[in-house]
Amino acid sequence: MKPDPRSREPRDSINKVAALRVLASVEDLLIAVLVFAIFCVVLAGILSRFVFHVSLSWNIEVSVTLMIWMTFIGIAVGVRDKVHVAFELFEDKLSGRWLALASFAQMLLMGFLLVALTWGGWQFMQLGLNQMTPSGIPQWISFAAIPAGSALGLLHLAAHAWDLAAHANLESAQHGHGHTETRTQ
Repeated sequence: MKPDPRSREPRDSINKVAALRVLASVEDLLIAVLVFAIFCVVLAGILSRFVFHVSLSWNIEVSVTLMIWMTFIGIAVGVRDKVHVAFELFEDKLSGRWLALASFAQMLLMGFLLVALTWGGWQFMQLGLNQMTPSGIPQWISFAAIPAGSALGLLHLAAHAWDLAAHANLESAQHGHGHTETRTQ
């Protein structure tokens, strides 16, 4: 069973380290602000077209840019809250040392993906430094979401890996990386 992302159960290092708590709050606030901004931009486009009979030239580009940022920050939040894709098919059949190894393998695979996204996103952002959208928005602003969100995801993944390595009771581990519950004895 996946954890409820809205629950306020302890998130391991995220609740223990002040900087990670602040980062989690900033990410949550940023997601809320981005959702509200998308709503406002789309509403402005609708109102301008149907009420004032004027078409805005910038609202689609701005809303797409905000959506890109929301997506990549959302990926980091998903890693932070352990609600990302996991290999649960095998987790139910594993315990102890094997479950910890499977969790580390999942983290390693996800880490490779996030490193590739961070590196590739950085290079992609570099390509957009001297480009502008038709509305005059610098292209790198949209592209910067890729390395920013991926790097945040890497930070959260590293915190989860640290928790697993530092606090793993290998003989009594019940759930893998995709879960926040632990067995108590």
